[in-house]
Amino acid sequence: MESFPLWSYYWTFVFFVILFASIIQGMTGFGAGLLAGPTLVLFLEPKLVVIILMFTGIANLLFVVYYARRHIYAARALPLIVPAMLGVPLGTYILYKVASSGTSLAIALISIIFSILLLMGYHMPIKREAMASLGVGFASGVMCAAVGMGGPPLILFLSNQKWPKEIFRGTIAVLFLLTGTLSIILYVLAGIATNSRVIESLSLVPAGIIGFYIGNVIFNRVSSFLFMKISLSLIFITGLISLFINLCRIL
Repeated sequence: MESFPLWSYYWTFVFFVILFASIIQGMTGFGAGLLAGPTLVLFLEPKLVVIILMFTGIANLLFVVYYARRHIYAARALPLIVPAMLGVPLGTYILYKVASSGTSLAIALISIIFSILLLMGYHMPIKREAMASLGVGFASGVMCAAVGMGGPPLILFLSNQKWPKEIFRGTIAVLFLLTGTLSIILYVLAGIATNSRVIESLSLVPAGIIGFYIGNVIFNRVSSFLFMKISLSLIFITGLISLFINLCRIL
C-alpha cells in the first residue's frame, strides 16, 4: 500500500503498532524500527515505512536523549556516532536504488546467531573498544538509513561490552537521533520523503511521544540484568520475524 487515509482503520492500526514500539524505544533507546518495521512492511510500501519510523523515532528520541543526557559520555559515544553519520549517505543510496531483501536476510541471520550467544551468557569483550566502535557505528548508520533498523550491530556490540544500562540507553538514543535527522534531510533531497509520506508520518508522531513516557517509567523500574535480557530478546524475536518474512518472499 502506497499510503493510507488519515484517521482510518489502517491509520489506527499503524498508530498502535508505533505506540507499542515506541514504549520499548522509550525504555531501551532503540527498538521502534526493529519491532514496527517487520509488521508495517507487510502492508505498507517500504519507503513509507522507513519514513514513518524516522519521524516517530525522532520525536521519541528527543525525549530519551533529554532524560538520559547525564549518561552520555563523548569519549565512548563519538567513536560510534561519527562513523554512523558517515554511513547514512550510503544507506540512503541503498534505500533509493537497491532492493533490500538480501540485506534484510543477512541482518536477520546475524541478529539471531549473536543474540542467542549473548542470551546464553557467551561474550568476548573487545579490548580495543574505540577501534571496534568505528566499524559498528558505520554499519549501524548504513542500516538505519537503508532499512530503518540500525539497532542490531550496535545493541549486540554494547551488550557484549556490558555497558551500564544508563550509558547504553543514552548513547544509542543520541546516535539514532542524529542519524535519523540526517536521514530525513537526505530523504527530502533524494525525493523519497514526499509530501504525502511526510504528512502521514507526522500524524503518527503523538504515538512516539506517548510511548516515550510509558517506556521511561518502565526503564526506571527494571534492573540492568533484566534490561539487557529484554534488549537481546528483542533482537532475537525481530530477527526471527524478519527471517520468516524474507524467506516467504524468496520462496
